Amino acid sequence: MKKDKELTRERSIKPAVYDVCQDNDTITLRMEVPGAEKDSINIQVEDSELIIEAQRKDTLPEGTYLVKERRFADYKRVFTLDNTVDTDKIDAKLENGVLTLNLKIKEQAKPKKIEVKAG
Repeated sequence: MKKDKELTRERSIKPAVYDVCQDNDTITLRMEVPGAEKDSINIQVEDSELIIEAQRKDTLPEGTYLVKERRFADYKRVFTLDNTVDTDKIDAKLENGVLTLNLKIKEQAKPKKIEVKAG
């Protein structure tokens, strides 16, 4: 078998965001970050952007590989937030390679029900 070209570390890859849903007071975003540890994830809000970055370490043992298909790169996604999100109330959780963010909607941005009175 011929040696495959060894993959080099890429700068960053765009991880899959497979769920974004909203209920009355929260937007939930789920994103795959396989191989990333909790301490390697950096989440910040800058101006109106939610920036999510994570580092994944190359854990392969030393040796001469005939085939090496796993990619090792840092993750990065950027989302533009509108003014309905309370950036002080963003919650993040990592479980089984899935990062879940809960973004709370500001109280004044929630829909308000208007009661209709009999005349």
